[in-house]
Amino acid sequence: MKLASLPSKDKKNRNGDLVVVSKDNKRGVRVDSQLARNLVEALESWAHVAPQLLEISHGLNLNKIVDSFDLDPRECLAPITNGPGFYDGSAFLTHVVRARKARGDVMPESAKITPLMYQGVSDCMLSSQVPLDLMDEKFGGDFEGEFAAITVDVPKATSSSEASRYIALFTMFNDITYREIVKTELETKFGFLQSKPNSAFAPFVVTPDELEGVWDGKRLSVDIEVSLNGHWFGNPNGKEMHFTFGDLIAHACRTRPLSAGTIVGTGTISNESKEKGFACLTEKRFQEMIESGKMITPWLKARDRVQIDCKLNGVSVFGVIDQTAK
Repeated sequence: MKLASLPSKDKKNRNGDLVVVSKDNKRGVRVDSQLARNLVEALESWAHVAPQLLEISHGLNLNKIVDSFDLDPRECLAPITNGPGFYDGSAFLTHVVRARKARGDVMPESAKITPLMYQGVSDCMLSSQVPLDLMDEKFGGDFEGEFAAITVDVPKATSSSEASRYIALFTMFNDITYREIVKTELETKFGFLQSKPNSAFAPFVVTPDELEGVWDGKRLSVDIEVSLNGHWFGNPNGKEMHFTFGDLIAHACRTRPLSAGTIVGTGTISNESKEKGFACLTEKRFQEMIESGKMITPWLKARDRVQIDCKLNGVSVFGVIDQTAK
């Protein structure tokens, strides 16, 4: 089942109207507000709502829904615009290894045991087509292609082995980062704030069954496709996650419950082989430092175009993130 959110006529519905989307991304049908006004509401009663949404999905894919319409993904909001929580981890240790190596350092063994994670901005999530606001090129604007799980209610202290059962949906997002601000914030030893503005999300979310063959209950073994200004930048695969989705969710809920609609990100998707390319500028810069002793690739500049996609059987799973920097 594939879902999206469209702008609502109800101004109080800040998350937009919930829409069921066809497998080919071409058709949609608005969900009756009596069932769920938006995706967060649906997730809050997922056991009751999901079977009814699935029935609508089956009908839509069989062309049996009379009030379906042609869907333009560019009109979709972020699937959740204002959510209860957003936790972003660093599940791909290759990313950490490259960073350390570029600085002439090695990754500590502790990094293999406990995932890095920060609490991000969970309100005002950006849609897939919103211009990428650099604000000031001196901030060091960067993109980061990531996968994310969206949960139902997760009890406090849920174990890693149990956590994946609370995943309702998957999606993909661009974790926009101001790298030069990161440097100053890390010096405070108090985490990210200004360096992590609002992230931009792909238009669609999918249930785990839509990822048959690539979702094994722990990882998504599928490529993310990244291009910059129309040129290939990378297609790293999610199979090299060191920390699983269960690990990340368990880490996030260790001392607190997670509310339905919580988003848990993987961190930049990264592979050991440089031939797979990269999902962010900073990792390519790390590789350049390792190989030549200097970073060559610049940070984002005005009019740079970033596109991020993920395909199965030739069809975009989550829809395309397509942002031009301003």
